[in-house]
Amino acid sequence: MATSGPESNFENTTTVGTLVHLIGLFFGFVGTGLVYLFSDDEFTKQNAKNAFNWQVIFVVAFGALVLVAFFDTFFSALITIIGIISLFILDLVLCVWATIKAKRGTTWKYPFVPDIV
Repeated sequence: MATSGPESNFENTTTVGTLVHLIGLFFGFVGTGLVYLFSDDEFTKQNAKNAFNWQVIFVVAFGALVLVAFFDTFFSALITIIGIISLFILDLVLCVWATIKAKRGTTWKYPFVPDIV
């Protein structure tokens, strides 16, 4: 039996707001940016904005690590490998945490991430 009224709207809002963080895990800033552009719901738009800001920082950090890899030393290769693994683990942890927060109806801002949008 389908619910109607405020509860149904809340469930729909949190579902889309939750999915935006998972979209960020798989499609990066492109997916979260598209959700931000086409969303009408304020909760979803705020979650998409936070996810987009994080994914842009993630791409910049990944690019910086790849640039470090071009230096031809063992130390830079080691830093790159450790950094990339750490960055992907951090991305997974933060996106899962944001997903949990969104599922509970909270808009969570990623730590140390400036507002780009």
